[in-house]
Amino acid sequence: MKEERILQQVGKMVESGRITEEEAARLRATEGMAEFDAAVGVIRARHAGIHMESATASGEMSQEESEGYLERLRNGEHPKGLRARLAKHRPRRHSVTPPHDDGRVTN
Repeated sequence: MKEERILQQVGKMVESGRITEEEAARLRATEGMAEFDAAVGVIRARHAGIHMESATASGEMSQEESEGYLERLRNGEHPKGLRARLAKHRPRRHSVTPPHDDGRVTN
């Protein structure tokens, strides 16, 4: 996500609980600076770390791999394929479709 877009969405991200007030303040304070990428990296590492714990516990990722990915994220990298690799360790978001006239519910 580009810096400008991230900064436009900071308020919504705080409201939804995706980032903390402190993280939002750091993003705003580092706008236009090299430190902005580091601030984003810390947030990405926190988000990914939650799912990496599950991947490590299930044996799908070693502790060393997990630590390596987290370090790369903290350094501002966005490792290709990591999101897909952790996808099954994220809780699913289900949207329930309203029932049909006959009472059936489809998702």
